[in-house]
Parts: sequence; C-alpha cells; structure tokens
Amino acid sequence: MRGLWKTHLGDRVAYDPQYHDSVRAEIASFVSEAPGLVLDVGCGGGATGGLLKQKFPGTRVVGIESNPRAAEHARAFLDDVIGEPIETALVAERLQGARIDLVLLLDVLEHLYDPWRSLVRVRSWLAPETRVLASVPNVRNLVTLDDLAAGRWDYNPNGVLDITHLRFFTKASLRELFEETGYTVLDMTPLFRPETVDRYIVARRPGRLTTKNLSISFRDREDLEDLYAIGYVVDARAAELADVGGEDAAPTRA
Repeated sequence: MRGLWKTHLGDRVAYDPQYHDSVRAEIASFVSEAPGLVLDVGCGGGATGGLLKQKFPGTRVVGIESNPRAAEHARAFLDDVIGEPIETALVAERLQGARIDLVLLLDVLEHLYDPWRSLVRVRSWLAPETRVLASVPNVRNLVTLDDLAAGRWDYNPNGVLDITHLRFFTKASLRELFEETGYTVLDMTPLFRPETVDRYIVARRPGRLTTKNLSISFRDREDLEDLYAIGYVVDARAAELADVGGEDAAPTRA
C-alpha cells in the first residue's frame, strides 16, 4: 500500500482498534488448563488476555504494552498493565516474586530490533515449568515467495509484511531463535489460511507447486505445510542448563 509509512510509522503510530483490539481466539485452544498467572507481552487492547480470563475464571493476566492508548484500554480487561516496552518493563518488581505460569508473545518478536536479547530477558523471569506460547509470521509462505519472485516486497498494515516488522523468520530460524536464547522448543504448530494460498497456485504435481511467478519443489508433507503456513505457534520452556549469558552478555555494535 503506497504511503503506508506516512500513517503507520514514526510519530504517527497510533491506537488502531482493528489491530490492537483483535482477539487471538485460536491461541485459547492451546490452553486447556487454568494457567494461574499469565504475562501477556504486547497485550494490545487486552482482548486475548480477557478471553483467557473468561475461559478460566480466577486467572490473573498482567499485560505489557508500549502503546499508551492500547495499554489504557487493556486495563479495563486485565488485572494489571505495565505501560513500557519489553526491553525496559520492570516485571519482577511488579509481580513481587509471584510465579508466572504462562507467557504470551503473540506477534511480538518480529516487531523488536533485538528479539534475541528480549527472549533472554523474558527467560530471566521464568520458572522451569513456565510455559511460553509465541506466534510469529512465516516469511517462507507461498504468497510472500510468489510476490518476491515477481519483484514485489510490499509492506501492509498487518500480516507477514506488516510495515512495523523489523525481523523475519522461517520455521528453521524461528526454532533457532528460541534455542539460542535458552529455550527448549516442545512444539511448533503451523497456522493456515489455505484459501489465501490456493488462489496463487496454478498447477500442482507430486513434489512441486507452480504459481504465476514461481515453481517450487517440496520434500514431504511437512515441507508443503511450511509453504502454506502464514505463521507458527511456538510452545517452549526455559532450558534448564542453557548457557546463554545475562542480558548484557552479548556485545553491542557502536
């Protein structure tokens, strides 16, 4: 979309109800037991945390949200909201030693300049049994690949090429992101919108898909699913013996 940088970047970034109030209903299906204390990082307007509180009465949800208007809106649905970026949020002080049972990182990591260091910081807040659920877009999906083959890399208000995304991941590099920062990845569940991908495909044969601009091979069903996946939900835990250093362990560039 032309001119998107004028409305969605810099000092023009605003509270967008369609974006910040969107509920991630599919995430609730990943939570089958009352989670106790939930830390919702990048909670937006609080819709997803509010849904978990409805599903599991008595659940306490604390949000982290850097957008002031979204944070204010979220306070109507959540038990507490820390109105700071993840990089500076004083979570341990706010929770006063309470054990976090579930951390949500829903479409957050791709917006960060340094998601590696942020995950190390999150890990410092966790007990060994704390569950981490993160959703991250998959840049290898067939729609993005087809557009790239045609010479297009068009940013949008949301989706895989959201103009505010700073980092892009494939399934393999997403797993590496978590493992390098001290997590054990228990599962990676693909998220699909097959109707979106199917309209790009003009021919199929065993082991190969052809679009208007691209012909690509796939090895097996898992590889085919990766081409269809718009994103992944990562289910992870803090690794017990990971040696990833502290928040200041990695060198920074001048």
